[in-house]
Amino acid sequence: RRRERLPRERSRLLFSRTRESERARHAMTTATEPASKKPKLDGAAAMDHDSPTAGKENASAVPAGKPGYTEGDTHDLMPLYYKHMFPAEAMMKWLAYGNDSKRPTADQGFMQRREFCFTLEGDVFARYQSFKDAKDLRTALRQKVPTKIDLGPVFNVDPTKRAAYSGATSGGTVFAPVERELVMDIDMTDYDDVRTCCSAANICGKCWPLMTIAVKVIDAGLRADFGFKHLLWVYSGRRGIHVWVCDKRARRLSNEARAAVAEYFSVYKGTDASGVTKRVSLTVPLHPALKRAYDDVLLPYWKDTILPNQELLVDDKTRDNLLNMIPDAQTRSRVESAFQKSDDSVARWDKLESIVRKASATATNAKDFATARGLQRCCYDIVFAHVYPRLDVEVSKHMNHLLKAPFCVHPKTGRVCVPMDPATAAEFDPMAVPTVAQILNEHDSNGGKVEATAMGKAVDVFNTTFWNALDKECREEMGAKAREAADAPTAEW
Repeated sequence: RRRERLPRERSRLLFSRTRESERARHAMTTATEPASKKPKLDGAAAMDHDSPTAGKENASAVPAGKPGYTEGDTHDLMPLYYKHMFPAEAMMKWLAYGNDSKRPTADQGFMQRREFCFTLEGDVFARYQSFKDAKDLRTALRQKVPTKIDLGPVFNVDPTKRAAYSGATSGGTVFAPVERELVMDIDMTDYDDVRTCCSAANICGKCWPLMTIAVKVIDAGLRADFGFKHLLWVYSGRRGIHVWVCDKRARRLSNEARAAVAEYFSVYKGTDASGVTKRVSLTVPLHPALKRAYDDVLLPYWKDTILPNQELLVDDKTRDNLLNMIPDAQTRSRVESAFQKSDDSVARWDKLESIVRKASATATNAKDFATARGLQRCCYDIVFAHVYPRLDVEVSKHMNHLLKAPFCVHPKTGRVCVPMDPATAAEFDPMAVPTVAQILNEHDSNGGKVEATAMGKAVDVFNTTFWNALDKECREEMGAKAREAADAPTAEW
């Protein structure tokens, strides 16, 4: 039989919306940090928040005749989500990095120096929250019912007590961030000049491969070129992806080093003064990392997926903009003439490549090396400008920049921000990501077993693709510190 506990909670919840809202407002007025309508990022770029006027998306009601939770207003379901489904234990164990252990070498105050930011109803931001453990976090979530949770850095002192250090004089403690994961944010809206299927916050199966490309390219670069091992990939719940680089070396990078890593992946440089012609930062021959990305990911996806899906060489606007990237007028004219013989984007691309290659060889034979170099770069420029990952560099540059936490629920779509396996990125379907109503219904129908729901599967992905290896490394590090402390000489009196 269906357990009675959740239906009773559902009924009580539907008739107590006002009471929950009052409790959240009361919690805000008693918090150490006064609530503000706009988050202050201490010099970092402002966060991007969805407009409160945006419509509900991806709603999918429970089939008629079957009792259960429906999408409706996602916020109505959040108290139950935070009580039964949110993996607070997994979240806090990750963010402790081994400092939740009983070992004497563990930093017992580490977790309480991590900043959490809650977004409450009405886009009210409560920054500088901190919690000592999973129980403390879950209690706050159930009391305040945030629509979103952002994670900030680890500070040198508990952020709720920062006021005591705001006026520190020379030689005193100054409130400052000391550690934070290297994070990257890729948003589909940054590809609106490439997409012909969707725009703005809308996504579909035709444009999502642009995100797949980003996962494959950046994951390979971070691992092969920088030696990072512990990468947590997360779907944003709506139209983008995030990566959290959690190696100890990455967490302690300076702002300057973070900016350098982000710039390493910033090949696309926007458009020229006309706002039409795309600019990229490339040299020929390609840098080895860019050559790897081009051969292994960009070119195959360009020809097999992006061109046929987006019809970039058939759509008038995208075709003309792409042709403008051919630097030689005569070559460009020959390509335009060749396009008249076919209306298929892939066939037109093959013809473009052939004509450009021949024109480059002709220019080289004529010792017109400037034209030859431009034509040699031409096809690379076109592919990189359209499909190479487009990072929001400002998110990565600053240690104290906030980023949405994994396992949040997106308020517009109701979808959970689930971890992704980069090894199977091509199989990830954002439209199949579970909603909060779906997992609550699964929880109800499975006798309250979280592991039997889509949330259980999401936590499994978190563990198997990311946390298990990092947890082992953290435990080994704590063990090594304990042995080092035991072997240290003691003072003789």
